[in-house]
Amino acid sequence: MRRIAANYIFPVTRPPLKNGIVELDNNGVVLNLIDTKGDFTESRNLEFYNGVLVPGFVNTHCHLELSELKNTFNRSLTLPGFITEIVKYKKKNVTEISRESAFLEDDLMKRNGIVAVGDIANTSLTIDVKQKSKLFYHTFVEVMGLNKNPEYNFSKGIDVYNQFLSAGLKSSVVPHAPYSVSPELFNRVKTFAVQNNSIQSIHNQESESENQFFESKTGKLVDAFMSMGIDLSGWNATGKHSLESINEFLPRENNFLFVHNLYSTKNELQDIIETFKNPFFVLCPNSNFFIGEKYPDFELFLKFKDKVALGTDSLASNTSLSILDEMKTITRINPAISFDTILQWATLNGAKALNCEKEFGSFETGKQPGINLISDFDFTKMQITEKSRIKVLV
Repeated sequence: MRRIAANYIFPVTRPPLKNGIVELDNNGVVLNLIDTKGDFTESRNLEFYNGVLVPGFVNTHCHLELSELKNTFNRSLTLPGFITEIVKYKKKNVTEISRESAFLEDDLMKRNGIVAVGDIANTSLTIDVKQKSKLFYHTFVEVMGLNKNPEYNFSKGIDVYNQFLSAGLKSSVVPHAPYSVSPELFNRVKTFAVQNNSIQSIHNQESESENQFFESKTGKLVDAFMSMGIDLSGWNATGKHSLESINEFLPRENNFLFVHNLYSTKNELQDIIETFKNPFFVLCPNSNFFIGEKYPDFELFLKFKDKVALGTDSLASNTSLSILDEMKTITRINPAISFDTILQWATLNGAKALNCEKEFGSFETGKQPGINLISDFDFTKMQITEKSRIKVLV
């Protein structure tokens, strides 16, 4: 048994414990949390650390198979420009460098204190990485296709999905984004998701041009599609925002991850909460700024703080797969948001979104959540700082 203590322990599901102690068995399962009331009266076999102890982080949105693209794309491409570059990249064959990059970044995520990942995949590239990984993965196999044969595009996704399942890995088939999936393809994904009660994910309102595309069939997204030779002659604008335009194609009862929400309004967020049984808003601030020099309006999400999770997106649009870096950005942009709230976004909410909260996300008896030590913590403001660092203890 290990007994680990620090200046503060943040269990997530209860207030922080000053000079608290967490007791673990040899497998890292939480046996007990001890509130010393701020005073150690007994210190046998105790490991004490300066800093705060928090559960392992959950990276709720990642693209591990794009790890080869680290330091490749320029900043400020805007989403249409970014999509154009991604399409060019995906026309290349998968290389051994891609697989090696994925292995490297999987290991770095572990060293960055991450214990669970919601990962987007378009291919089977990351199967062997995930089989050998010490992290929990739920893979979202994306399908897309605006005008081409929906059955063909769906079957491609099902083939990749089945490869992940055969490898013993949790997986779902999901739509890529409102602007890249036809109604027919949406319906196929919806039917399959309902039948399997699978977790769903969609890139949502990541760009202003996404709403323009649906409202008037104008904007940079249309220009990007035309430059890629995508035929839009059979596609008609709805006169509505993107989310309202596709709402009928999304299953209501499933866990549903809405990723980015950069241009979502307060009313649209409220509609999601009222319409879907178990929605989550996944924020990827560093990726958003990398692509379009814009951060989410974090205050909009405070009303729904129990439904907010964090992701890193890919290394094509970020400099690291570090949830701590995302937390630092939120703290810097809006220091009024408490550390307790941001920590909940980085841990328990993501675990709930990925249906792995029985093991991860908080310090509770019977869980095996991992333990991160955050040093260089500001105990006066009870906040992380730009100098805060992670050390994985368990």
